[in-house]
Amino acid sequence: MALPSLEVRLFRTADAEFFATLASDERVVRFIGFGQPWNQQDIDSCVEAALQNQDLNQVGTSRWFVATMAKQPVGLIFSTRQESSIEIGYWVSPAHWGHGIGGQMLNRAMAMVPGLFGATTLSAGVAPGNTVSATLLANRGFVLKDGTDELDQYLLDLRSQ
Repeated sequence: MALPSLEVRLFRTADAEFFATLASDERVVRFIGFGQPWNQQDIDSCVEAALQNQDLNQVGTSRWFVATMAKQPVGLIFSTRQESSIEIGYWVSPAHWGHGIGGQMLNRAMAMVPGLFGATTLSAGVAPGNTVSATLLANRGFVLKDGTDELDQYLLDLRSQ
């Protein structure tokens, strides 16, 4: 049976509860930050920042997106302007793991984020143990550029695509 198609829309206030559910799930955040569920204060701060409509040319500006299937949220896509790239990230709800949704979300991010920000380079930070995300990125042309014990940095130069 085919899955419903994936839709992506901007994050809005009503999505805060979905974000909180993911951010407080130890399975989702095990490769994020300190690998621990987030507290409510951190969740609220992130949501507040995500809902600001800052200038997309300003370093640190973010746009969040919610991925839905059959109008139900299944994941989040994050994009943030860095000095020399747009960093992208994605979280998939554990109920939807193993169905190719992370790859679909990454494809959508790669298609929409560069035009939104006017970017020629995408980046992604991946914890070294997160082999699923590393594989998704590598399969789409991202190249491992730098790595530490805490984070591997992947880059994709869109001009070479």
